[in-house]
Amino acid sequence: MGGRIPDEVIDQVRRYFDIVDIVQQYVSLKKSGRNYFGLCPFHSEKSPSFSVAPDKQIYYCFGCGAGGDAIKFVMDVEQLTFTEAIRHLADQAGIAVPESISPEADPAEAERAQMRKATDLAAKLYHHVLVATPYGEKARQYLAKRDVSPEAIKEFQLGYAPASFQFLLSFLKRRGFQEELLEKAGLLSTRQEAGVTKYYDRFRDRIMFPILDSQGRVIAFGGRLLGDGRPKYLNSPETPIFSKGNHLFNLHRARSHIRKEQQAILFEGYMDVISAWQAGIPGCVATLGTSLTDDQARVLKRNVETVILCYDSDQAGQNAAARALELLRKQECTVKVAQMPLGLDPDDYIRRFGGTAFKEEVLSAALSLTAFKLESLKRNYNLQDEDERMKYLVEAVAAVAELPLVIEQDHYLRRLAEEFGLSLDALKEDLRRAKKRKKREDRRDKEAPRWNNGYREPSKHLLGGTHVHSIAEKSEMYLVAHMMKSHTVTDWVKEKVGADFNTEIYAALAAYLYVYYDQGNPEDIGRFISTLPDQTLVSKASECAMLDVPEALSEEALLDYVRHIKNVPILREIEEKEKMVERLSRADEPVKAAQLMQEIALLRKQLQMRMK
Repeated sequence: MGGRIPDEVIDQVRRYFDIVDIVQQYVSLKKSGRNYFGLCPFHSEKSPSFSVAPDKQIYYCFGCGAGGDAIKFVMDVEQLTFTEAIRHLADQAGIAVPESISPEADPAEAERAQMRKATDLAAKLYHHVLVATPYGEKARQYLAKRDVSPEAIKEFQLGYAPASFQFLLSFLKRRGFQEELLEKAGLLSTRQEAGVTKYYDRFRDRIMFPILDSQGRVIAFGGRLLGDGRPKYLNSPETPIFSKGNHLFNLHRARSHIRKEQQAILFEGYMDVISAWQAGIPGCVATLGTSLTDDQARVLKRNVETVILCYDSDQAGQNAAARALELLRKQECTVKVAQMPLGLDPDDYIRRFGGTAFKEEVLSAALSLTAFKLESLKRNYNLQDEDERMKYLVEAVAAVAELPLVIEQDHYLRRLAEEFGLSLDALKEDLRRAKKRKKREDRRDKEAPRWNNGYREPSKHLLGGTHVHSIAEKSEMYLVAHMMKSHTVTDWVKEKVGADFNTEIYAALAAYLYVYYDQGNPEDIGRFISTLPDQTLVSKASECAMLDVPEALSEEALLDYVRHIKNVPILREIEEKEKMVERLSRADEPVKAAQLMQEIALLRKQLQMRMK
């Protein structure tokens, strides 16, 4: 799994960091018993199911199944590859990592490294063209007209892509890059001419906004068209180093500030962020040409408690704000909505009135989630018409009924009563009715088929009133938990059970444990989990590791586990024969049915002998 990084370096990194310290940079943890618990950073939840075990140096979420060691956590939370995560942590720890890249050791990582190198060179080229060549004159004039300072141009590495089909292509080809890789990195596009693939620059005659990852590396671009044509903005496509749903513009630069303040301002556009940065408002990020995604909302939640949405004042902007509100609310963020004057976007406002006015008159006046909902509802009705006004009030009271705190409900009812000259008692009666309706609806929802959490229903074949198949699966799970802790137990299981596990995932984990210890590795749960090749195994191994198993295990207990496992084939045979007996009875073949019943009795006797 380490690829081109020596194992001793990986071990140094693993020993240097404590997983609790790593996770606490992203998740608020509270100690309970031996472990720490918090809200999972990888899925939405209201009660903590994310657990960190300092003694085992692993984490596991009982809600979504995410799990692994400190390196895996950094990989997932920062969207890094294994090699990138090791380098990231090694850099923090001051541990030297060899620089050489071996394509044979990790071809995919070597390709990604080449893509990052190409995008970085492209950003430098575009920036040079903008600030130091005649080709960038038109773009410089445009940015000056938009009041973008030379300092901001330098800080954000803004650039210009000339109106040429071969400008970037010829530059990068001279430096040894292949067209196929550049197209895969999103820098080139293709077209077919007489059955031949032709490559050309994806970005032409555009002001270029480099998009950086959490480590400050260029991974993609947004390009704003200078001339006529469409689209006005063009973003890089999805690539092996860029997923627009996982990244936010300017996050790497704003992160330290927003973590300190526990508040981020979320814009729609790159220019909004740049104008705010120039005005001394550093804690700003933006989506990447699309609506806010679940993953982006999770990224924000990992970094801040409060998000202020500051979208355009037009209907499209307000609709986008409403969608973003719901996503952030699901992540348990405190959300506010800054209202822009009609006809102005944040960039326009800051340039016209200045940063101080923006902070004091727009950000400070940001509406709470409920206040924004009530204001948004008003746009759907003509409040001068009595019938329309009544319809609005019914919807407004229903929105208030969803609030969890009575004090909040009372606050907004009083505001409605004052605004429309209504009786507070009448509104409270309507609120009571709205709550009753909501309860009935919730009850109907609960009566719907329950969602399957991903756990398979155990076989219902009974022996002495016990779910024997589920007991066997549980035995396999506990056996694997003990094997991860002990080389001796693993050797014993290898001899007594070998590959005869009945559940595929436990059979796979047992096989990996046999190999792990045969290679001379130490009894280290975190290290073992880091060797597993896919997330399903990592998740299940982490779940097993979190089981509260005794330190010492008697051979009698081990034999009990093995008996349960080895009983499964017999139980399956009994089940099959019982089904056959039912079919033979319906087919009126009593002799054959009686023969099978005798066979079933012998199998049951065999089981009873094993249980002694």
